[in-house]
Amino acid sequence: MNKSLRQQLEKTIQIAQAMLDGKAFHVSNSEIDCVPVPVMTQTAAKKQGLVLKRGARRVGTWGVRVAYGIASVKGDLYLASSFKPQEERP
Repeated sequence: MNKSLRQQLEKTIQIAQAMLDGKAFHVSNSEIDCVPVPVMTQTAAKKQGLVLKRGARRVGTWGVRVAYGIASVKGDLYLASSFKPQEERP
């Protein structure tokens, strides 16, 4: 097993264990593929016409640094099953 595959597997196990323990985890942009279940941010869900269900809990955070630390983007991660289609209001 090569080093990068081992690191990816360790990160996946770490995230899965945190989720089983009910603890929040943090992933960077390059590690988002290590999350073993479908997750998304509220912004990504909004683009798909979804809204967060009442009582949904954050499972982790996501972050990325842009250009030598000048700016950073952060977001809360929720299980994809925590979203529902937005209802049309008359």
